[in-house]
Amino acid sequence: MIPTVVLSLVLALPAGAAAPSGCLDCHLALNDARLTPPAKASAEDVHAVAGFTCVFCHGGDASATDQEVAHDRRKGFRGRIAPRDIPEICGSCHADASRMKQFNPSLRVDQLAEYRTSVHGTRLAAGDTAVAQCASCHGAHGILPVKDSRSPVSPTRIALTCNRCHGDAALMGPRKRPSDVYAKYAMSVHFRERQKGDLSAPSCNSCHGNHGAVPPGVGSVANVCGTCHAVFADQFKLSPHWEAFQDMGLPGCVTCHENHEIVHPTEAFLAPGPSDRCGSCHEPGSAGAKAAAQIREDLVRLDTETRSARETVRRAAEAGMEVSRARFDLSRADDALIRARTNVHLFRASAVREASAAGISIARSARKAGLRALEERDYRRRGLLVSLGLIGLAIAALILKIRDIDRHRGIPS
Repeated sequence: MIPTVVLSLVLALPAGAAAPSGCLDCHLALNDARLTPPAKASAEDVHAVAGFTCVFCHGGDASATDQEVAHDRRKGFRGRIAPRDIPEICGSCHADASRMKQFNPSLRVDQLAEYRTSVHGTRLAAGDTAVAQCASCHGAHGILPVKDSRSPVSPTRIALTCNRCHGDAALMGPRKRPSDVYAKYAMSVHFRERQKGDLSAPSCNSCHGNHGAVPPGVGSVANVCGTCHAVFADQFKLSPHWEAFQDMGLPGCVTCHENHEIVHPTEAFLAPGPSDRCGSCHEPGSAGAKAAAQIREDLVRLDTETRSARETVRRAAEAGMEVSRARFDLSRADDALIRARTNVHLFRASAVREASAAGISIARSARKAGLRALEERDYRRRGLLVSLGLIGLAIAALILKIRDIDRHRGIPS
């Protein structure tokens, strides 16, 4: 907790008011490799900008010029703060709604309560001081707002910050935690979307939380994925796999899609081979394996028909033919393919076949329209050739007639 002497100073300062900064003056003048960098970092610190200085965490007397007075334990001075004390010190302000609202009414004040329930918080309370606490992620000095891209907890850097611990095999090994999580995440479709600039794609804290960081358990992982993939989650709960997975203790979505190394799903998931998902539970020849084969066949047929129609329509469009209606129909076929692939999560071959059949009908209609446009193009070309031929013959006949007239007049040709 913040020492009483310092707490009185906190309450006495109006929001944004500057506190005495003797600590910084001294530490900056020391040019000490251990003490000076934190003082330099404080220039942009979000707390310093709000008027807070060293004494709000470390205690002591910032107005004193004598080191012994400034570091007087009776004035609440504490030097290096032990990791186990950091959450409570941060929480002295961040868990106090009346105090935090003076600076930003939108700031949350439940971080400490959440942290105490997290794996990090419970292990810290049990004496494991190597686990993450506030300063591990946000930093201790030079703390920047989360929205600042330089902050270690900004959306673009949070995964690397988590990996500082979770990628350390020496640290994770004794705790029986994998150290290749980030390496797998970097291969996922989520990571690739973030690399393209889509910051709505999940990162570590999207699924595990921020301060209440816990690993999604068997009972919650479908709900975690469902916060973004709502349609898939709803369909999965209506499928025969929902109860079967619960009975077998399987964790829903990640059973087929993995948890960190989430690859882009394809029809190969439904067929025997290195990407097979269904075969891990359904033996060849079983009802489940046959249903998976049927689903894959319908999806592949629809995809093939759509691709063929799109190629035909593209050729017609490049020839200058009017195919806007066919293009519109192809967009409907694409929608049907999306619905069919979505319906896979119902795990009923009939639901996939229904959507596929509708899409195939649309794609074939669009292809026919494209073929008719190509036939019209060929007809126009033949008509043009015939016209040019007739024009050529007329010109040739005219030339011959003119020469014949000239001969009769005695005009040399």
